[in-house]
Amino acid sequence: MQQLLKQLSAAAVFVTAAAHADVSDAQVRNLENRVSALEQRKGASGMINPSGRPEVKDGADVFVTADLLVWQAHENGLGYVVKANDTNLNKSHTREPHFNWDPGFRVGFGINTPHDGWDLYANWTCYHTKARSHVSKGTLYPVFADPSYVGGDTFTSSDAQWRLNLNMIDLELGREFFVSKWLTLRPFIGLRNAWIYQKMNVDYNNVTTSTSGPATGSSYFTNMKSQFWGMGVRPGLDTQWGLGCGFSFFGNTSMSLLYGFFHQTQDQSSVLSGTTTPYVGNHHSNRVGRAIVETELGVRYEHMLASDRLHFAMQLGWENLMFFGQNQFDRYVASFDPAIYVANQGDLTIQGYTLSFRLDF
Repeated sequence: MQQLLKQLSAAAVFVTAAAHADVSDAQVRNLENRVSALEQRKGASGMINPSGRPEVKDGADVFVTADLLVWQAHENGLGYVVKANDTNLNKSHTREPHFNWDPGFRVGFGINTPHDGWDLYANWTCYHTKARSHVSKGTLYPVFADPSYVGGDTFTSSDAQWRLNLNMIDLELGREFFVSKWLTLRPFIGLRNAWIYQKMNVDYNNVTTSTSGPATGSSYFTNMKSQFWGMGVRPGLDTQWGLGCGFSFFGNTSMSLLYGFFHQTQDQSSVLSGTTTPYVGNHHSNRVGRAIVETELGVRYEHMLASDRLHFAMQLGWENLMFFGQNQFDRYVASFDPAIYVANQGDLTIQGYTLSFRLDF
């Protein structure tokens, strides 16, 4: 009996090993068949999806880019004063800063690697802008003022100044390839570092009524700062739709999800006859995740120079960037408890014209 059991066990092991061998052989054959099918699809260049990036003769396989940005920013939640024509908010109007068009720049450097047509590209985007507003008619109710101190007091004039400093460094690994005679795609994956600094100063001048707040005639000042830094993954897709004679349409899109932190500060004070009385001096930091979405659409022109030893391209596009939840300026909202506040959570959007140049050599 024991001899019979040993023989049966040996047979089972042999059958199991044979079955595994058949499965492994089947997997290898399946892989070989797939590779053979891909080989049959190769074009004249010997590549399944021929590279669509610019190629120059006897070059260093590098390229540089320079962009002129003419952008305008907008941000939700910056209403700083409510203008009314009566002692209530009937037919009132909330005033926000007026956003300017300001220039910026983007510079980049790339390498065309010898591996499968991949390219490695890094760029730096720098953009600074500002917004201002002044109102001096009607009855003015403050928005960025602690109601536990100001109460229901009103003012005769108000000024607001807002500034934005934006810096981003991007690193991309991508591959541009033809999917038809006139269409190329360039999917990429990369990293993004972003620094976003905001500052807003609001003045409420000449208190006209005084209940429990500052004395009549005093002014009230609110100074706020918001600093954000984040880093995260940035995937995207660049497309080019050829028209002929060097011209083409292009459309690009990407999204990044950054992990970083905010640091907020806010100071509030009243001034009467040159005497300053501080009432709020708060700061806090918190770690958050933030998303950025960007799109661009425009027209491109390309040309080979110096007997194909140089490649030159220029393009004009409209670019739109959305930074979700960037407005974190605090609003104190309770007249009975000075510690109750809400964060705006407003979105920052930047849009405008981008004139770009590229040189491959």
